[in-house]
Amino acid sequence: MNTDEATVFRRNLMALHRRLREEHVGDIPLNEVLVLGAVDRHGASAGPGVIADDLRMARSNLAALLRRLEARELVDVAPDPADGRRSLIGLTRRGRELLERDRVEREMWLVKAAAAALTPAEAKQLLAAGALMQRLADFREHPEHS
Repeated sequence: MNTDEATVFRRNLMALHRRLREEHVGDIPLNEVLVLGAVDRHGASAGPGVIADDLRMARSNLAALLRRLEARELVDVAPDPADGRRSLIGLTRRGRELLERDRVEREMWLVKAAAAALTPAEAKQLLAAGALMQRLADFREHPEHS
């Protein structure tokens, strides 16, 4: 892949990313849904620092979002039993349900869009491309930055 092709690929990928973000529905802001997703990915043993790093977000911004999510009973923030100075973040049942509903909405849009815009062969190509995109996402030229 040369740089011109990389530019086209990146632009196409970002266009799909933006379109999927548009499919967000509900009464919770998208940035809060992103926090719920990060908490879900990391599990109940993750602290605010891990979540902030995952989202590339300032810890102070994450703290404000966590306060809102906790007030809405979407996350639990509790002291780490092994180190009381740390906090651990977990999804509540309500938070998990909201996140799952949001994911289902986006996946349903993707299913409909693929059925309408792609041939069956193209849909298979897209799935194969997804595996390749995951390999790119996993690539670390400098492992210390992971």
